[in-house]
Amino acid sequence: MGYFQVVSRRNKDTLLPIIALCLLPGTEIHSDDWGAYRGSEQELSNVSSHRVVVYSENFVDPVTGVHTQEVESRWADLKLGLKLRKGIRQTDLQSYLDYKMWCQWKGGGVKRQMFENFIRALERQFPIVPI
Repeated sequence: MGYFQVVSRRNKDTLLPIIALCLLPGTEIHSDDWGAYRGSEQELSNVSSHRVVVYSENFVDPVTGVHTQEVESRWADLKLGLKLRKGIRQTDLQSYLDYKMWCQWKGGGVKRQMFENFIRALERQFPIVPI
């Protein structure tokens, strides 16, 4: 599952606090070798280790098996959704990302299952009280 957030800058000072909020203690993270991720294991107390795949060499590290294909796949899916909508207003982008997260968490993309999960969530949030 993923977490998606619109950011104003894609630098270490912006990204690492967001990553820290999303990880359980002892998490091992995998990333590409982009500079903003360097030193993550030293700067994030909840990260046990940080493994890196260098795309200029491999998409999957042949020794460790480390890859970021799930992240890349999720990003491609988000971009495709935006392309099919012929873009989206900047003010609506976070709502779009929230919707995609909710679909992923609650239904795995199956519309009927998403609807049933939504109804169950409504029932828990607003229980029917007999009169």
